[in-house]
Amino acid sequence: MSKLTTENINIIAEFVGSLMKAYARTGAKKTLEKIQNDPVIKKSLEKIQKLDREVQKDIEQRIKTNPKLKKDIEFFKGL
Repeated sequence: MSKLTTENINIIAEFVGSLMKAYARTGAKKTLEKIQNDPVIKKSLEKIQKLDREVQKDIEQRIKTNPKLKKDIEFFKGL
């Protein structure tokens, strides 16, 4: 009989879990590459970035004209 004992019976579960995480990371990288190379998704991401810049400019202009808005935004940044 073996003299080796284990303190943690979940060793196999942890090992399988770590293998699944490694596989998921590899799958995520492949999926990310596919997404980045997809022309439809690329156009959508560019539109989103453009809209984001427009919204940021609009917020900056509104902050200049409305001091109360600036105070409110600063308050929420602190949360």
